[in-house]
Amino acid sequence: MNFFRSHNPVYRRALRDSESYSADYAAATYGGVARRAMFFIAMVLLGALGGLWLMATNPGVFTTMLMISLFTTFIFALIAFMIPSAAKVFGSLYCLGEGMLVGVVSLAFEAVAPGAVLAALLSTFVVLAIVVTLFITGVVKVTGKFVRFLMIFAISLLVSMLLLFLISAVMGIAFNFGISLLISALVIFLCTLYLFFDLEMIRQVVEGGAPKKMEWYVSFGLVFTLVWLYLELLPLLARLFSNRN
Repeated sequence: MNFFRSHNPVYRRALRDSESYSADYAAATYGGVARRAMFFIAMVLLGALGGLWLMATNPGVFTTMLMISLFTTFIFALIAFMIPSAAKVFGSLYCLGEGMLVGVVSLAFEAVAPGAVLAALLSTFVVLAIVVTLFITGVVKVTGKFVRFLMIFAISLLVSMLLLFLISAVMGIAFNFGISLLISALVIFLCTLYLFFDLEMIRQVVEGGAPKKMEWYVSFGLVFTLVWLYLELLPLLARLFSNRN
């Protein structure tokens, strides 16, 4: 826990706040984190179904709501990550708004490549299952070196993608399928690394005796990464499916 205490300011502040509670406060549990994660996933599904229903019945309202969600979900996620006590409310708002995007994107890719949505859902579950297995068995340990590599890799990938975007926009170069596939694979790898980080955060919160409100914080982090992973897997699998067909 020492690494997270000293290097994660949000986590450090949350643990410091928890130490001000009385000794008999309710502590976070793995079961509580799982229930909170299921709640956030349900909010994503509700947002997706609600968005698709609006798109079918009232396209004008749907377009407005989708545009609002595109501009607000980033803010909601940022608040949820920066203020642990706000994760329940703003995490729920993020999941509802992001759910609308998930529903529309899924419908679009399913129309182009039937079966891609189911494959992306199954792939997301498989990746999570593998990550959990490797984490629980201790094959992969989230240490200070792991987190430093994660941060360096994430920043390097972001800078590389921005450079490629600028080159493409300025010089009018269209990157081929191989380069797109490589970028998608690297982003998916990054999502996988973040899943390990999320699981370590959950372990630190539960075994560190943090208050029960922290269950919302760490479960939102996990669901955020899972949605991100799904949205990265979906277009990749859709392209593979469409090329095969």
